[in-house]
Amino acid sequence: MSLIGISAELIRRAVVDEGYSQDLRDAIAADQGALEGLVYEDIVEDELGWLAPSEWQWFAHWRQSMGGPLDETILRHLSLAAVTRYARFNLRGLVMRDQRTNELAQEAEPRQTHDDLGLRWLAAEAQTVRDSMEVVRDALEHATEASWFTLRVLTSIDHVHGVEVRDELREFAAQRQLGAEIMHRWGM
Repeated sequence: MSLIGISAELIRRAVVDEGYSQDLRDAIAADQGALEGLVYEDIVEDELGWLAPSEWQWFAHWRQSMGGPLDETILRHLSLAAVTRYARFNLRGLVMRDQRTNELAQEAEPRQTHDDLGLRWLAAEAQTVRDSMEVVRDALEHATEASWFTLRVLTSIDHVHGVEVRDELREFAAQRQLGAEIMHRWGM
C-alpha cells in the first residue's frame, strides 16, 4: 500500500503552493521508504477518497516527474472524473508524456494488444472515445512518440472515424508542409 493516507494533507498543500511542492519533493528525495511508498507503490481503490480528482491529477504528474510509473487505479479514476476539455487534455498528456510509454511507442503496432499500461490506455482511448478529433488535436499538441502511436491507432480504424482522422491529418500535414516521414509515423 502507498503512503497516500499519511501524505494527503501535504499533497493538498503542494497542489496550491509551490513551496510545499518543493518541500514534498525534498522530503521524498531524502527518504528511500517515502520515495518507494509515494512514487513507486501501486495505488488501491480505498485510497482514492484521500484526494480530489484535481489533486490526483497533480499527484500523478508529480509522481511522474519523480520517475514513477503510471498507475492503473489513478488513470481509471481520472478517466471517470475527466468531464472538462481541460481535464481530458491533461489526462491524455500524462500518458502521452510518460517515459516508458514513449520508449515503447515507436515500435508498437496499433492493432496489437499491449502489456504496457500507457500503450494499452492510449489504444483504448483512441478506439472508444466519441470525439476522435479531440484525441487527434491532443496528440498533435503533445507531439511525442506516444502521441504518434495514438494517431496510428486512430488511422488504423476501419470506420468512418478512421477516414475522418486520416483526412484531417492529411490537411494538417499539407497546411504545414510536413513530409512523408511524419505522416508515416502517424500510420499513413
